[in-house]
Amino acid sequence: MDLVKLSLIISISGIFFFLFLLATIQPKLIFNYQELKQDEYVQVEGKIASIRNYYDFYILQLDNNITLTCTDCNFSKGEKIIVKGKVTRFDNSLQIQAEEISYTRS
Repeated sequence: MDLVKLSLIISISGIFFFLFLLATIQPKLIFNYQELKQDEYVQVEGKIASIRNYYDFYILQLDNNITLTCTDCNFSKGEKIIVKGKVTRFDNSLQIQAEEISYTRS
């Protein structure tokens, strides 16, 4: 019975450790396309230069030449946004798969 309690305590401690780690990881700030590296978690700020709508996702091109993809995003051309997400490769170019998008405070 003690082994079961020890296993439960270790499992719950591990879960809390990963939740704490997830909350403290900050994205790398990116200012232009050349700074992108595949599989990095990044944050970028920019003005929406163009929006392309496909069946279940959108492709947004920012004024700093960074492309991002998102689902269910409701933004307009010319809006300034902050994006957090993971850098992915598509058609031999890098783009950001948006996980969180918000307006800038300008």
